[in-house]
Amino acid sequence: MYILLCLLQIPLLSSMFHILVYIDPGTGSIVLQALVASVVGAGIAVKLFWHRILKFFGIRKNTNTDLSEKAGDSKK
Repeated sequence: MYILLCLLQIPLLSSMFHILVYIDPGTGSIVLQALVASVVGAGIAVKLFWHRILKFFGIRKNTNTDLSEKAGDSKK
């Protein structure tokens, strides 16, 4: 019963306060910069891992350079 009374008071309390929100022009600029940075970051990540992505999907097989690097690592 106590929980029901608390839940009924929430709409009453929220309607008592009028909140005025102002979004200045700088906010739009920051949002745009975040979107551009996300796209550029994703593009760089794909570029760095492109060969691994192709190997994962089976489009590209291991090349000789990959095999020689693995052989060189095993000698260490």
